[in-house]
Amino acid sequence: METGSPTQVQRQPRGVFYIIMILMWEYFSYYGMRGLLVLYLTQKLLFSDEHAYALYGGYTSLVYVTPIIGGILADRYLGYRWAVILGAALMVIGHITLGIDGHQTLYIALAFIICGYGLFKTNISVLLGELYQRNDSRRDSGFAILYVGGNVGAFIAPLACAYVAQRWGWHYGFALAGIGMALGLMIFLSGRRHFINKGVAKWQPLQQHGLISAKSLGPIVAGMIVSVALFAVILYQEWTIWCLTLIGLAGVTLIARLFLRCDAKDRGSLISILLFMVFGVIFWAFDQQGGSSISLFIERNVDRHIFGGMIPAAAFQSINPFAILVGGALVVGLWRLLTRLGLTPSALFKLTLGMAILTLGFFIIALGAQLATVNGQSSMLWVIAGLSLVGFAELFIDPVAMAEITRLNPAGSVGFLAGVYMLVTGSFANYIAAKVAGLTSVQSVGGQVHSLVHAAEHYYNVFDKIAYVALIGVLVLIIVAMIERYIHRRRHVV
Repeated sequence: METGSPTQVQRQPRGVFYIIMILMWEYFSYYGMRGLLVLYLTQKLLFSDEHAYALYGGYTSLVYVTPIIGGILADRYLGYRWAVILGAALMVIGHITLGIDGHQTLYIALAFIICGYGLFKTNISVLLGELYQRNDSRRDSGFAILYVGGNVGAFIAPLACAYVAQRWGWHYGFALAGIGMALGLMIFLSGRRHFINKGVAKWQPLQQHGLISAKSLGPIVAGMIVSVALFAVILYQEWTIWCLTLIGLAGVTLIARLFLRCDAKDRGSLISILLFMVFGVIFWAFDQQGGSSISLFIERNVDRHIFGGMIPAAAFQSINPFAILVGGALVVGLWRLLTRLGLTPSALFKLTLGMAILTLGFFIIALGAQLATVNGQSSMLWVIAGLSLVGFAELFIDPVAMAEITRLNPAGSVGFLAGVYMLVTGSFANYIAAKVAGLTSVQSVGGQVHSLVHAAEHYYNVFDKIAYVALIGVLVLIIVAMIERYIHRRRHVV
């Protein structure tokens, strides 16, 4: 009998490389553009802070709505492979269009990216899953590699796109994001032989040789045009809140029906999951200040000079993924150590720890803003330390929440609840984040504020309040843990 070495046994399917590469470049394009957007809106297009935050919030909210639609289309018609290809192509068009100077193409460009993101985001993970047999031991490591690859792209993007935008102009920075996505798509297409029987289309016109035929091209193009036009209008008219309201009402109704169907044990599990959802929304509403209010604070009130040059404000967006990459290894090692010692921390403890780290991060950022109220600027070290902690805190929120949802699985509804969690912590949290960022708005002329000290005071007041609200959240979670422990002890006594 032939035996392979551990390395051979754990060797990943060949298609994994191509999936990781396209996802890495998707992260590159998304986070590269995200780091520039608010700065571009306020400095180049001369939007007011409030208008820029509203558009940014609308955009980031909608990109978390469309994956639901994209998943349905892939399941029933396109198949996961074609969904990924079409989604990537739409994002390339969007980023390149965003590189065209002017207001006229702005909303159309963002709509292209929203539609592309919807087709791409969830389906790339599903396509990766199809490369493995059901009980393949390599599956978990494959998804871990995918996560690392994505964050590598997210780390590089703000540095590269910010440098290009500062050196040659905004549209070149956006174009670089599009070129990155195009490169990822070309790499993926070069490895299409590894996906011949994976993620196949359910729609007959797409099944012949895996190619788009004349019969299928018309409906696909028509659907794309209608979708892009619809989301462009929603962004322009600022109708995002109405979309989220309808989705929210539907979600509440479905959760209420699930709650009524559950037995007592499952209801307890559902309440625990709802607690994670509530604090997930709070966490991400504060975390997402990094791309909006904190970005403008860095641009206006942080001394970014170093070695005779100046670091672009958008480059600071790389701190978050870097903290996740480094912190992820530390957290995995910590959990393993605690498990060996027989000290397995509860999900509630991890959530509390994440909120506590977020709180500390915002107190540090607020301190930097307070120091800037003296002469208009403060050291970049404060915001670097604060953003690093906020990024590190992410490791205790989403991974823990998703693990808890899959563990509890009330009434066999894990898929539905995981989808709701991603929706509320994505779309709703980003919309709330835009409203919170709006509280920092200051008047500007030609993209320049009247007084740096006055701007710093605005940022300090909001960041300080965020820190205290997060601290209250930590105290609430501690009280919940104490109540839970008391109830647990009472049950054992009885």
